[in-house]
Amino acid sequence: MRIALSIVLLVSGAITAHAGTLTPADMRTWQIVCDSGAIEAEKYAATEFQSLFKGLTGTELPIVAERQGETGAIFIGPDAVARSGKDMRAEDLGEEGLRIVVTRDAVYIDGGRPRGTLYGVHEFFEELCGVRYLTFDHTHYPADASSIRIPTGTHRYTPPFAFRWSYYGETMAHREFAARLHTNTVGDDPKLGGRTGYRLVSHNVAYLVPPDVYGKEHPEYFALVDGQRKLEVKGGGPQLCVSNPAVIDLVTEAVLKEIEKHPDAKNINIAQMDNEDYCTCPNCAAIDAREESHAGAHLELVNAVAERVEKTHPDVFISCYAYQYTRKPPKTLRARHNVLIQLCSIECCDYHAIDDRSCALNRAFCEDTAGWKKKADHILVWHYNTNFRGYLLPFPNLRAIGPSVEYFVKNNGRGVFMQAGGNSMSSELSDLRNYVMSRCLWKPGRDSWKEAEEFCRLHYSEAAQPILDYLKYYHDLVGAAGVHPTCFPTESALAINVESTRRIMEYFQQALALAKSDDVRARVEKASLCGYRAALSAAAMRLVYSDGVVRPDLSAFEPNLLEHYAELCARHGVTMEDEQTPIDQFLAAQRELQAGMKAARVENATWRVTLLPESNGKIVEMLHKPSGRDIVQPARSLRRFRFEEWVRQGEGPGPESVLVFETSVADSQAVLTLTTPDGTRIERRIILLDDAVRFETALTAGALRIFDAYVHPEYDAATLSASPKELGIYVKSPEWVMVNADWEDAIPTDTQRAVVKAAVAGGALAYFSREAGFGVEQRFEPGAYESTDVYWMPSRRQVNLELFPKIVPLEKGQQASYAYEVRYLSEPPAGR
Repeated sequence: MRIALSIVLLVSGAITAHAGTLTPADMRTWQIVCDSGAIEAEKYAATEFQSLFKGLTGTELPIVAERQGETGAIFIGPDAVARSGKDMRAEDLGEEGLRIVVTRDAVYIDGGRPRGTLYGVHEFFEELCGVRYLTFDHTHYPADASSIRIPTGTHRYTPPFAFRWSYYGETMAHREFAARLHTNTVGDDPKLGGRTGYRLVSHNVAYLVPPDVYGKEHPEYFALVDGQRKLEVKGGGPQLCVSNPAVIDLVTEAVLKEIEKHPDAKNINIAQMDNEDYCTCPNCAAIDAREESHAGAHLELVNAVAERVEKTHPDVFISCYAYQYTRKPPKTLRARHNVLIQLCSIECCDYHAIDDRSCALNRAFCEDTAGWKKKADHILVWHYNTNFRGYLLPFPNLRAIGPSVEYFVKNNGRGVFMQAGGNSMSSELSDLRNYVMSRCLWKPGRDSWKEAEEFCRLHYSEAAQPILDYLKYYHDLVGAAGVHPTCFPTESALAINVESTRRIMEYFQQALALAKSDDVRARVEKASLCGYRAALSAAAMRLVYSDGVVRPDLSAFEPNLLEHYAELCARHGVTMEDEQTPIDQFLAAQRELQAGMKAARVENATWRVTLLPESNGKIVEMLHKPSGRDIVQPARSLRRFRFEEWVRQGEGPGPESVLVFETSVADSQAVLTLTTPDGTRIERRIILLDDAVRFETALTAGALRIFDAYVHPEYDAATLSASPKELGIYVKSPEWVMVNADWEDAIPTDTQRAVVKAAVAGGALAYFSREAGFGVEQRFEPGAYESTDVYWMPSRRQVNLELFPKIVPLEKGQQASYAYEVRYLSEPPAGR
């Protein structure tokens, strides 16, 4: 398949050579001819040729509207190639196709409007002269221009993707540089040819039918979820009742208004909001059941609107997501010919190429892609290329970028959005990644690893080899670990620990020692940000307790690690730690953590429990003393949850709110208390028994409220294996049963998960790691709980045994409570 694609690309970007070559030295006396009828982007193309030629040779060529005298010339702009006598028509080139004709006494460059000619100039220097557009302030020119041999003949290329976006802050901030990398999505400047008319699909159905306008009088317009028409929903707003005829009318009206506002747009979106609260009304549910996919009802809406819009706007696509609950293609429905599907890979592994059949996450995506290829003629791809939990942490996908992009072009891909740290500057290796992604998007089939090697050699110069050694070491390390990091990985999925981080830091120290100039030293420093950020995570994975506080264990790193990192962030303009957190906020939190977080510790002969009263009472250590094993998930930094209990309705601790408990410790017991602004009192007791740790939580309502809690313990799986032979998950129902024997790649089907949820009647959940020889049992009173659930995440080295207490409405002064116990297992539960 790779060979076949290479042949296609060779034809579409072919050079038809003739006898002889041309050198830049031959062109030093030439002139640049740009016709007065040129559009702004073609005139800018002439100035770009002038600038790049001067950078290559030191000679500045004049720009004229008509050829003067008999000297050689570079003809740029409308129908330039026609002057060469070649029989090729510009209308064949679309918006971005380009053609270059080189003879001994002239060069002719033109292309489709508006961007083809500008891209033709960039192509001339890149492909025929060896120039490389590395960063906005670093263009590489071959050292000896006199040795360049430009073959005479015809070069023609039409990019297969009409939409290309390598989403980095550097691209957004430097649009002339973006144009050199052929990114056609970031600006409207006519001198750069504007942007493509294709628009990124974005969550918008709640804006097409606003709940604040229609929700009160017409709640039936919105999704029925758990028997309610919910209007207050996270992820931007509620989904729609997509089978409601009135909704179809309103969405059509809104789409037509969007077309009037944006007459140049090639597609208008009807896209689900960023939540999974899809409609379960009888009509929507019947369509989804028939199609065996929740994409069914939504696609019916999109098709219905597309049919209506086509009557007045036949050239406009109606676009929607295949994302999360709509990713699976429908069984019988097909997208209309004027519907554009944006397929999203958010669940996929980034280490492996999308079409790597050895990766279960990606294998499932490819199965859905194959289905959509049969169901839709037009597909855009939203591909994830960053760590949303840490923009500057090492990320191991440089080998996968090229083959993944190549896969997309084979499967009806019209374009690709490569999402990365676009709302930040100087994220992890952003210059390198922007270069690699952009070149692969422009010409699918390129080897992304070789592109990365080229960038390093040219950009880091004499300091390149240690950085290349780091890249190889780190990618090999992740591969050997057998993990599958997605765009929300924890440190374990990235193979980040003290040992690996120290090794990474050593590579960058070697590179800095080799740097001979301030420019190269600054480039290496910017690249080294990922090493420092990894060290901060590695230090925070083990917390050291002393005198009532915990601090990250910095014993393996330089004492001023954080301040050195902060200095580098400031010097290189880092703006965001992750998708949501500004870098200054992250650094402030790290300073607080390193200064010490208040901690409480309770212990007896069997157990030692350490918790953080000022961070939701989070448990960061549950050490079983006889075995010496801490059973709390250790392979992630403190920034995430670990072991917590949350309130899901009303005020109280939760994943989005961090609250402070008052804490007292006495007689192998810790008591945590909290009073919320509405007067509700939460009391949590952690009691150490000889053979268990017992948790008791009570909530006394200070006002009318719903008691709705969630027990979220993250345990150490002690293995990265996804094999049930290595890790068993058990429920008591009423005898112990191992439930994960048939889970494929640690993921249960809906039917298999239902077995776990129903296990509440048995009063116990457990897991056991055969590889490590230990496990955890969690016992509870069945009558106090609504359901149970288990999440097994091998790449995080994590198992969650989750509990959902019964939801109870409370009057002021009324109380509800629950309790459970945690036990250490040295062998699997009885009976297995």
